[in-house]
Parts: sequence; structure tokens; C-alpha cells
Amino acid sequence: MLTKFHPLSSLKKKFTVVVIWLVALAMMVGLVKFLMETDITLLLSIPLTVLALFTISGVLLRCKIARWFTLLILYTLLFSPLVLYIMLGEMFPFVTVAIYLILLIISIYAFSNDRAMELFYIELQPYEHIPLILLALTINSIYIYAVKVI
Repeated sequence: MLTKFHPLSSLKKKFTVVVIWLVALAMMVGLVKFLMETDITLLLSIPLTVLALFTISGVLLRCKIARWFTLLILYTLLFSPLVLYIMLGEMFPFVTVAIYLILLIISIYAFSNDRAMELFYIELQPYEHIPLILLALTINSIYIYAVKVI
């Protein structure tokens, strides 16, 4: 069943569904941009593309695992400026970071509120985000160390 809402749905559910669709659209645009700008081989780009398309379609089709991967991506993007600042002392302009963080926090909220839990048929678990945050911080640290430090 595709993620959608009915005209009589609450505003919170409509907001959640619209943000889920916008995140899926942003992921698709990011995938196209990644494929056009990177110089990786075709053999390596095929599994990455398939994984991204499964995640995007999984989010739109209410898959719990795709939601988890999307939250991991959002947390990784959310903490990247913080980890970059801690590890290298590099800082982006405040307004850019503030707008970036607000958009990501709204996206994370849309994937984590009670209406999203109803859409994905999941029980609300308060500690679900802790492993995702730790994994996102680890991914950011390893990436920054491997690309920027070495």
C-alpha cells in the first residue's frame, strides 16, 4: 500500500505523509546527482543504485527496514557538521547550518511521530533512535578520518 492520506485525515498525518514523500523525492534527486557526479565504475554503481531504489520505494510502500535506513541517512546528515567541527574544527556559516538542521529535524520528526508509527505499523519505542544515532556518529567519524585526515 502506497503511503498516502485521506481528505479526512488529521493535519499531523497529512504533514507526515507529505514530508515522507518529500524525503523520498530528495533521496531520488540525491541518487541522480550522485550517479552523475561520481566517477565510479558501472559495476559498482549498479548495486548502489539498486539499494537506493529499494530504500526509496520501501519508504513509500511503508517498509520498516527502509524507514530504519532512511532514519540512519537522516541522522548521518544531521550529525555531519558536528562531527566535522569536533574532528577538524571546520565550521559552516551559522544560517546555513541552522536551516539544514531544521529541515533534517522536521524530517526525523515526520518519520518518528505517532502518525508515522501508524503508517509503518510499528509500536512507538523511545530507545529506537539511540543505536541509529551511535551508528551515524560512527559512520561520520570513519568517513571524516578516512577522507579528510588521512
